[in-house]
Amino acid sequence: MENLSIKDLQNFEIDIDISTLILSLLISTICALVVKYFYKKYSQSINNKDNFSNIFVLLATTTTIVITVVKFSLALSLGLVGALSIVRFRAAIKEPEELVYLFLIIAIGLASGSGQLITAIILTIFACGIIYLQFFFKKKKNIHSDVDILNIECPSNAYDQVEKKIINFSKNQNIKLQLKSFSKENYLIFLTFIIFDESDGKSLDLLITEIRNIEIDKLKINLTKGVPIAL
Repeated sequence: MENLSIKDLQNFEIDIDISTLILSLLISTICALVVKYFYKKYSQSINNKDNFSNIFVLLATTTTIVITVVKFSLALSLGLVGALSIVRFRAAIKEPEELVYLFLIIAIGLASGSGQLITAIILTIFACGIIYLQFFFKKKKNIHSDVDILNIECPSNAYDQVEKKIINFSKNQNIKLQLKSFSKENYLIFLTFIIFDESDGKSLDLLITEIRNIEIDKLKINLTKGVPIAL
């Protein structure tokens, strides 16, 4: 292998074909959008799907650009390893399924950035096919049930207000909320409820309205309907 001096590295220029780059970004974006659709429709994750899936396109395109740049130089690829070694990821992955989807999106970006566009498309089709088949057979065997998921994010100092409102409301209305997940990060509390509403959603809509009427900064509410949960 040819030895490169520091001066050679400083004068090193990368000649990237813009049309190829745009095509790679387009393919990775389309594939990421397809995966996002399948994730939101068929995933069994009970966390906030909208917030999590919003990073799919950006992650795919970023990976595509990084691979497009470093594939031209071993020196740049080694520099990338050094740069990533100092990055600390603080976002906690609460469910293994979310980690699988992140790997899938990164794989799409890797394939697109390395010029293997057909591979990226085949990977997307194959992965989405597996996702749908798993959902189909579970539905056919009646081993999952479609439920509504309520995600609430609030400051820790306002948690007592939100909890009191939820408890009082569930007692007075024909609705049952089962706490499925509770976590605390950076002075924020994340709550995930499985909803059992026998009033065709009327009580749930009223509950959401009641919670939003509480004057709390940084309060976020997300409702996902028809989530397939394994029994």
